[in-house]
Amino acid sequence: MQTQDGARDRVPGEDEPMLAPEMPPVKAEPSWATRRWAPPLLTGDDDEPLGRKDRVQPVDLAALTGLVVLLGVLWGRARGVFYWVDEGISVGISSHAFTSIPGILRQDGAPPLYYLLLHVWMALFGASAAATHLLSLGFGLATVPAALWAGWSLFGRRVGWTLAALMALSPFLAYYANETRMYSLLVLLGLVTTATFVHAFVIRRRRYLPVFALLLTLLIYTHNWGLFFGIGAGLSAVMCALSARNRLAVLLDAAFAFGAAGLLYLPWVPTLLAQLAHTGTPFIPTPSLVRARDDVLVVFGPREAIVALGIGAGVGIAALVRRPWNRAAFALVAIAVLPLVALTLGLLFSRYNSVWQVRYLAVALAPIALVLAVGLARGRQIGVASLAVYALIMVPIGVKQHPAQKSDVKLVADRFGPKLQRGDLVVTDFGSVPVTSYYFPPGLRYAEAPGLVSDERRSDQRDGEDRLRAADPRITLLPLVESLPTGGHVLVVCPTLRFLGTEPTEFVKLLFARCHEFQDLLLGNGGMRLDDQYEPEPGLTTVHAPKQARLFTKVSPT
Repeated sequence: MQTQDGARDRVPGEDEPMLAPEMPPVKAEPSWATRRWAPPLLTGDDDEPLGRKDRVQPVDLAALTGLVVLLGVLWGRARGVFYWVDEGISVGISSHAFTSIPGILRQDGAPPLYYLLLHVWMALFGASAAATHLLSLGFGLATVPAALWAGWSLFGRRVGWTLAALMALSPFLAYYANETRMYSLLVLLGLVTTATFVHAFVIRRRRYLPVFALLLTLLIYTHNWGLFFGIGAGLSAVMCALSARNRLAVLLDAAFAFGAAGLLYLPWVPTLLAQLAHTGTPFIPTPSLVRARDDVLVVFGPREAIVALGIGAGVGIAALVRRPWNRAAFALVAIAVLPLVALTLGLLFSRYNSVWQVRYLAVALAPIALVLAVGLARGRQIGVASLAVYALIMVPIGVKQHPAQKSDVKLVADRFGPKLQRGDLVVTDFGSVPVTSYYFPPGLRYAEAPGLVSDERRSDQRDGEDRLRAADPRITLLPLVESLPTGGHVLVVCPTLRFLGTEPTEFVKLLFARCHEFQDLLLGNGGMRLDDQYEPEPGLTTVHAPKQARLFTKVSPT
């Protein structure tokens, strides 16, 4: 605007540069690497768990107590089920002197922890099936409160109760809570070892480091698959280190924890190497990928149960791992590495020496269940509905079955035991002497295809296939028959044809053939008279192949 003299009015601020209005500071977007591999701390507080610190309420304690008592009643109904071959081996080994057990296990192939615990348990409560099953039942029941603690302390109350429900509904745990083997203990140790690993390396609560080291040691002293789990934990710890702000500190913690476990395991390494060289599981065929997949799934139940779990958990996991990852998603991946590596190593190792059995998957059950529990809890209504369907399918109301559901060796003993006298000979298939001798009266002699068994409470599994291949019943067993006085008895107990299954290994074929070859020799021997025989009841269904037995009496020199 101009004045009358032509001068231009000065507009205030006209000669000053125009300033943009002030804007709030913009935070720099984290890089892709930071988003994907974020440090594992959920907050700035190193001691903050991933889940909320929900206080334990009296209703939680009451519900947990009621659940454990209910499971004790439901699972405990099968405590009196008869032993099968492996349970007989467990009781036989554990009945030796405490200090002798580690040396005996050079012939078996297993680590010593469970057998030492069982030895102490039998000294206190006896060696009956009901008594020894009670130990496994205790481990199984302890898994439920351990699951509540693990899920709750890591991801919050909802995940804790979901994981406890999955353990309570687990068909695997219900079955092995009534078996005198280490598998319910293995599930329990796998669960608490997984939880302490996440506390120590993902959340970085360093006070859990020695606890994790001790639990990992117990795990690998319980079953050799614990070594596969330990390797998976090591790889997961490296992943945690790569994602941490202070990588060196995490690596040093890993070196301490895994180094301590390694040092504690070092005394067992010579025995492990001897076991690897001379024992194994030659009765197991090399698993295919399809069979491995099916075995992992069957641990959690039938197909319809798996579908229910998959839908609910899948929805929650998909939402959780959507980029950018939060700390809970990172924890979930760190947990998933543990079973993934263990299962992969077990499958790969089986190409050299088959070590794959459904029951060995106990070590992977807990971390898989934890991943599923997180998914179900995050799935909200869909997760709750899926868990309800799973519970309806898997509620453990059918645990109690026929006492011979696993083996009919006791039925054989009940029939023939009263007819035998001291010094008589019992010949059974390779590895079955401990369970057979458990049910028969004392004072008998026992033999299998390779010859006379010096200690009926143990089973020498070393080089089993080679020994069976070299065994000739005419050389190894007929001299034992010749040493019997006239009137002496020979009882031959062999597996039925069902033992061969659909994919018998060479070891299984030899085991079956050698036992029946000896039986045929006695049937064709004029000096032996067939007095009685046992065939399984037509309606008897056992998990493991039933037996057939024939009782011979020596009527003249053979």
